[in-house]
Amino acid sequence: MREQKGRKDGMTVESRLQESLKELMRQYSFDKITVGMITDRAGVRRPTFYNHFRDKYEVLERIFQNEIGKAVCGLIMDGMHEEAIKVLFLRMEKDRTFYRRAMEITGQNSFEEILEENLCRIFLEGLCQYNIRSIPSRRYWRKEALVKYYATGIINVVKEWLSEDEQEVPAEIIYEGCRFLMTHSIFDLVEKKENP
Repeated sequence: MREQKGRKDGMTVESRLQESLKELMRQYSFDKITVGMITDRAGVRRPTFYNHFRDKYEVLERIFQNEIGKAVCGLIMDGMHEEAIKVLFLRMEKDRTFYRRAMEITGQNSFEEILEENLCRIFLEGLCQYNIRSIPSRRYWRKEALVKYYATGIINVVKEWLSEDEQEVPAEIIYEGCRFLMTHSIFDLVEKKENP
């Protein structure tokens, strides 16, 4: 295969490899996609792939970081916390098929794991600007535990949302529901049953 250099679209090799994986994931499950398929579609040689990425999981993580992670991190660092979570959902909605397929990846290096690591890192960086408020048993609440709690909650909302086949609920509505969950107790969602 002759490697395509200097394409007219101006995309870097890394960008072409990322776009190639995204296109393939719209057609195939992640476990069926090989590095060879990615490089063939991107128009590069296999050794070139390894100059940029360790494996296809790293390509997947870089896609998340470039499309969502950097924007979310920037907003959090600017104190725009709610907007950051909204952007997460809106960007996933833009390429829902890709992210739905990504959430189907299980086991070691699953997309859920990639998402958790990145969200925890982003939230932890953002929390470095704050002190934890005085709450009962405060000494047991490390920032790492708090970010994992909220990241896990958001990931569960994302999983449920992306697995919806029958009716695609808009990201805006999912964000509002997630925001409500993050700012309220579980008991704010229920009413006590009347005794008959």
